Amino acid sequence: MNKSIVIAGGSGLVGRETLNALLKSKNVDSVYSLSRRELNIEHEKLHQIIDMDLNFAQSAFASAPPEVGVIALGSTIKKAGSKENLRSIDVDLVVSTAKKLNGLKVKHLIVVSCLGADIKAHSHYLRCKGEMEKKVESLGFEKVTFLHPGPLAGKREENRFDEKVLQNVMKFIKPLMFGGMKKYIPIHASFIAQSILMQSIQPSSKKIERLDSLAMMTLTT
Repeated sequence: MNKSIVIAGGSGLVGRETLNALLKSKNVDSVYSLSRRELNIEHEKLHQIIDMDLNFAQSAFASAPPEVGVIALGSTIKKAGSKENLRSIDVDLVVSTAKKLNGLKVKHLIVVSCLGADIKAHSHYLRCKGEMEKKVESLGFEKVTFLHPGPLAGKREENRFDEKVLQNVMKFIKPLMFGGMKKYIPIHASFIAQSILMQSIQPSSKKIERLDSLAMMTLTT
């Protein structure tokens, strides 16, 4: 049976790649995009819902209620402007969106998080991701998949100088990374998108699952 999927955050690097993958898939009938602004893309499968707070009426999904929800929302302190603003996006907005999707009776929620997410981490960014995951876990979805990519590779709409520097450095040390260190190798957003597509169509039996970059790359090869 083909799927109906809803995605929040389709304008970001991972979100754009995921949206494209879902629209191209023969196993996906309908894709709903929740975003704050209209996406510059048209497709017969795509239904755009635009709202600054990512609110929606359940009637918007009446023709094809989604079984799978994808949340690819997130920011950085540099972009958000402060730790408080970062938390309002990476924790509050993600959790509130997850609650709305739970109310929509979405069965499987896939959330793009981050490698190292931990509520006890020294990094504010990683603590936020850890707090978000703990809150989402408590919402009672039939299944939740958290994706834990390491450094991201791919073309962003905005310029992130620090990520470009990291990617260039990683080109030289990548051959030296073995075993568990492989999960820190930069992963292209297209691999994350393909793993989301595969998880959407053929999810594992685990109720709560976390996939790092190595697991995602293995899943898609």
